[in-house]
Amino acid sequence: MELIRKNIHMNKEKCRSQMQITLDNDINVPDVKPDIEAIIREQGSIKVNEARAGNGRVSIRGELVVNILYTAGTDENKLQHMVGTINFDEQINASDMCEGDNLQINCEIDDLTADIINSRKISIKSIIRLSAAAEEIVDEEAAVTAIDENHIEQLNDICQVTELALSKKDIYRIKEEITIPAGRDSIREILYQDIRLEEVDTRITEGQLSLRGDLKIFILYSGVEGDRINPYDTTVSFSGTIDCNGCKEGMIPNIGVSIQDKDIQFKEDEDGEDRIVDIELVLGLDMKVYREEEIELLTDMYSTACQIRPVYKDAGFDNIIIKNNGKTRVNERIMLDDKGSSILQMCNVAGTVRIDEEKIVPGGIMVEGIIEVKMLYFTDEDNSVIGAHKGMIPFSHFIEVKKIHENCVYDLDTNIEQISALVIDGREVEIKASVKIDVIVFEKINKRIIVDCKVEENNLSKLMDIPGMTAYIVGKGDTLWSIAKEFSTTRDVIRQMNGIEAEDVKAGDKLLLVKQVG
Repeated sequence: MELIRKNIHMNKEKCRSQMQITLDNDINVPDVKPDIEAIIREQGSIKVNEARAGNGRVSIRGELVVNILYTAGTDENKLQHMVGTINFDEQINASDMCEGDNLQINCEIDDLTADIINSRKISIKSIIRLSAAAEEIVDEEAAVTAIDENHIEQLNDICQVTELALSKKDIYRIKEEITIPAGRDSIREILYQDIRLEEVDTRITEGQLSLRGDLKIFILYSGVEGDRINPYDTTVSFSGTIDCNGCKEGMIPNIGVSIQDKDIQFKEDEDGEDRIVDIELVLGLDMKVYREEEIELLTDMYSTACQIRPVYKDAGFDNIIIKNNGKTRVNERIMLDDKGSSILQMCNVAGTVRIDEEKIVPGGIMVEGIIEVKMLYFTDEDNSVIGAHKGMIPFSHFIEVKKIHENCVYDLDTNIEQISALVIDGREVEIKASVKIDVIVFEKINKRIIVDCKVEENNLSKLMDIPGMTAYIVGKGDTLWSIAKEFSTTRDVIRQMNGIEAEDVKAGDKLLLVKQVG
């Protein structure tokens, strides 16, 4: 006898662990920069240089890069910027982690503050959340049919499963040039920049991943004419493809896209003026592509010619319930505190989503969090050209997933899709934001699968105990399969002998059963 097996390829989360670390260090003002009078804005990003799995732990080595926008203590070149770094080397305890595991690392800045120690030194304090997860590829081989010279009765169960077609990390490089229009001042120095991804869309085509989206770009620069401070913002679209061997149209992508590294430089145009801004971005792609498949698992078998003993194993499969790309809109007013300068004109507004709680509830997933809003604006004071303000806007969103239950698992990704600020008056701003919430939900299916079988000769004494012909009344819970197996016959024979056209029998039906041997 030969069992025909189907290999089902899946990824399983082996373990997940996270920790918060506090970074507290001082950074010095570079010698070429003037003294600090006041800090306008601190901006941080995390760069992971190395992540390594060990037995029971994960080692993460990286650096916090801090950009400081500040006013100088002299009138000349009053608005300045500087960059400092703080290195960290941490270990996260994860009991099930093993050396060589495939890691998923996520680092987020929960808090960042910069305070002046003196005119040449700044104190940086930051709370960083480090998260590490290990995934392993699991292959389940389940019998789907059996082949033998003797006739074998087989019972199959149709099962909807989701297989992992592709799992890999990749990068996508973007190189763009933007030109400051001729009517604006040319660039002497870039003081502040903010680049965001918007309207990112990923699609699977034949052997490729199609990627497209927009870059929302903002720069604040000092001009060559009278050290004027100039804001400039624009939107640049990008698109491209990445090889995904084995992927086909119709498969389900779950792609995480983030800015991994960036570099902004300016250069001369044809007229010799510094108006061209070179932008180089590295997008990190965490790629998983799934394939839905309906398979018929072999759940039982027997033969009237011999005795077959199936060997079972408990196995778990994934079945995707939903992949949802949703948005929730937030409209809220933010008041500036009484100590700050009033707003004359808004320069830039940016937002970061922070999730406080996410949980499965009846009919879906409830997500609650905040949008951290950061604003840069021109003030109405001569001695403070640029002002800044941070605000928090709470939000909640219900993701409808009708078939969800407590045994489901999901992957949630959130980011700001769009954000804008309308100045109501000098101290009040209306914020409109769109939060994109992507979720993919899997149902965990537990099945007993046949992995082997033992074939023996018929037990003649047991076979002799079964009558050659039996009149039988179907009881509660009986099926054609259970009756045929018990009385050494087949479902087809029962149907023919009793003129049954229905798929199965029901309680109270009267049957004539004839034993089959060989």
